Amino acid sequence: MKTASSKRPRGYILFELVIALTIFALAVLGLAKALNQALETANLLKRDQIIRIGMRNHLEEIRRKPISEMSITKMDTTYGVTYTSSTEPVSLKTTNGGTLSDLYNLTIKATSSFDGVPQEDTLNVYVYKPAQP
Repeated sequence: MKTASSKRPRGYILFELVIALTIFALAVLGLAKALNQALETANLLKRDQIIRIGMRNHLEEIRRKPISEMSITKMDTTYGVTYTSSTEPVSLKTTNGGTLSDLYNLTIKATSSFDGVPQEDTLNVYVYKPAQP
């Protein structure tokens, strides 16, 4: 007596195996691509965090200096980032019609290169520095 499974041609088992391996390979390739994109995103976020921390450190370093010494350039050789700070006087009018003096716009620029693409980030802060006697 022959069963129903013995009537199946033998070529179908090989064909089903090839299809299963193809589907598995496509799933593995999709997972590898997703993992690669996740790693690239993590690297970009880490680089942005390094630049933000560097800009904050640069700001803390120069904010206690006199206004004439606030315009400097500093290179972070570890990460290849150049921090440049500059100041501009700001004139603001009060509601009484007076002018606020000794107020400056401090600009810090972080210049770096990521995968050969130049990147520049800017931080603007108002700084009050009264005239030194």
